[in-house]
Amino acid sequence: MKRIFLLWYFIWVAGFSFGQKYDYNWVMGYDSHLGFPDKEGVFLSFNQAPVLVSYAPIPIWMRTSLGCISDSLGQLLFYTNGCSIINMDNEVIENGLGLNPGAISDDLCEIGYPGGRQSCLILPGSHPLEFYLFHKGIYYEEGTSSYGGTNPLYYTLIDMSLNEGEGRVIEKNVPLIEEDITYGQLTAVKHANGHDWWIITGGDSNNTYYKILLSDGMLQAYEIQNIGMPSSYHGSRGGQANFSPDGTKYIRYSSHDGVFLFDFDRAVGQLSSFRHLPTPEETFATGAGISPNSMYMYITTDTHIFQYNLQSIDIAASQIEVAEYDGYLSTFPTTFSQIQLGPDCKLYINSFATVDVLHVIHNPNESGLACNVEQHAIQLPFNHGQALPHFPNYRLGPLIPGETPAPPCSPVVSTKEQEVAEQFAAKFQVYPNPAKEILAFKLDQSLNEPVLLEIFHVSGSQVHSQFHSPIDGQFGVQTDNLKDGLYFCRLSLNGQDLGTRKIVILK
Repeated sequence: MKRIFLLWYFIWVAGFSFGQKYDYNWVMGYDSHLGFPDKEGVFLSFNQAPVLVSYAPIPIWMRTSLGCISDSLGQLLFYTNGCSIINMDNEVIENGLGLNPGAISDDLCEIGYPGGRQSCLILPGSHPLEFYLFHKGIYYEEGTSSYGGTNPLYYTLIDMSLNEGEGRVIEKNVPLIEEDITYGQLTAVKHANGHDWWIITGGDSNNTYYKILLSDGMLQAYEIQNIGMPSSYHGSRGGQANFSPDGTKYIRYSSHDGVFLFDFDRAVGQLSSFRHLPTPEETFATGAGISPNSMYMYITTDTHIFQYNLQSIDIAASQIEVAEYDGYLSTFPTTFSQIQLGPDCKLYINSFATVDVLHVIHNPNESGLACNVEQHAIQLPFNHGQALPHFPNYRLGPLIPGETPAPPCSPVVSTKEQEVAEQFAAKFQVYPNPAKEILAFKLDQSLNEPVLLEIFHVSGSQVHSQFHSPIDGQFGVQTDNLKDGLYFCRLSLNGQDLGTRKIVILK
């Protein structure tokens, strides 16, 4: 029993504390309205730099409702178009059909669900391969074929450990909120404990905010808070909502209403200190994002990108125009729309029109033009359908007074750097694993100089740091003073990192 527990503990920690590459694959797709006969998926992989862009036939059309998730190693697990859930083999997972039931789903799921940009959100559940998919249903206005509003907010529970890794939906279309809420604008942030999640969405045409706590893999009853200005009808049906990466700010933006800016208390889930920033210009498609260091807010109109300093006393007065649409066409104008922070610390911007490019803010932590906006920076193989997948900050840890939160992203190594790292990684092995009395290190024969071995407990504390001279390419370390648990062994030679290995001590 002890061995089973420790091995499971090893897997759990690897998935939640040290991996968290849930956003390392982005999946988008053709919009069926383009008239192409085939469904094509556009895939972005952030497991290397530059971003790897590819395509593959997929079994679904994708419109404004979409979401995707990877595992802790950055491998794609599944994606959705708001109607079906598809696994990494591009096959519908068991019980994965029939999301968002109703008349609109019956009429339109063949061409992709139009539930709104940022209407799907995926969060980890009670174990590393269990996930909650939150998704918004929409309905027709009575007696018409026009979209009337958004109701309800559902959850669907997916376990990717089942069916030999092919996955299974174990709960589907469970209503959480059965009142009219915003079209899209669904986001989340970590609780102050660094483990639970607050899920938040606004009400339709009012100043109501619904907050749900996902705690220890279980959903709590939602809370309601009324604060700030009421949103307009149009403001509730477009735009974007986001938390700052450090979890202290919540923004909700549409060109009809401007920016609604709040402080947020991660411990109790309360919004406060409402501020309103007028819209620089009123346009249809808009987006809002925040820099990795949580200092700068970026908002888009069709033709402009603006930066605001969230630490300024007068945030509205800090507005700087950092980009103006350059007129580039790719079938349609490649104007500006949604913003999503990538795992490589860059901000990615799509267009509301179905075009085959993405814009990039390369240095979003920098002030003014130094943020380096590159228009149509990434060429996609096909036009994609008006929306980006939305990812919250999966890496946000517990709130510790006086400490700066860990970065929400990290520059991804280049392909060349990755090859070098792999060469060094092959230069040492550690065994047995799990280990009982001794850790044996086997090194490449070329490493005939003293190497520095550092061993860290899973808590982060260093338990060993010493130079060791390899004899015939190997050496050993006694584990007498190490308690049972998960450790990380890091080896370096003359300052060059040779790699890190995870090991379990089990006596």
